[in-house]
Amino acid sequence: MAKTSDKNRRPSAVEDCAEVVNESWQRRAGGPADNRQQLLPVRREFRETDYGTEAYKRTLELRHRVLREPLGLNLWNENLSVEVNQRHFSIWSVDQKTDTLLACVVIVPLAAGCVKLRQMAVDASYQRQRLGQQLITEVEKIMSSEGTRLIELHARVSAESFYKACGYQSVGGIFTEVGIKHRCMTKIINPAS
Repeated sequence: MAKTSDKNRRPSAVEDCAEVVNESWQRRAGGPADNRQQLLPVRREFRETDYGTEAYKRTLELRHRVLREPLGLNLWNENLSVEVNQRHFSIWSVDQKTDTLLACVVIVPLAAGCVKLRQMAVDASYQRQRLGQQLITEVEKIMSSEGTRLIELHARVSAESFYKACGYQSVGGIFTEVGIKHRCMTKIINPAS
């Protein structure tokens, strides 16, 4: 089989498509892409990550960077050993060279038919591109198929409208958690027949 150099290699249809989308986005944005926000990669994978694996450690790094560092807190000071009994879901950018973590969330079993969604984080470079919505949708499908009826979460007040757009309803008053205001929210995903 003959080898071809990268210089002579023709781009694939996927690469051509990605380039067209990137150029279109740049035209709409009025120039070159903003360095703070990158376009979503062409190929993404939704995964469940096992506790203690390298992929799990990468989700911890993302959660620390997005959810704790801005508050002056350190995720590594928390008792992470309890997460062995929790489920970890994520969305990754996948290419031939590397996998890049884009977003993650933790699901905590509470009682029969009820789970808690916690610590959802989207990499700052990929925010406002519906990754959070996609992550919640995929997790809800899995939870529903396993018989979960209700998902609850503690939303930062600043993210309350996002969760409302995903179908969650506010329950009760505002309270303080990790030094910022939160509100409990719930969603029935599998109504009793």
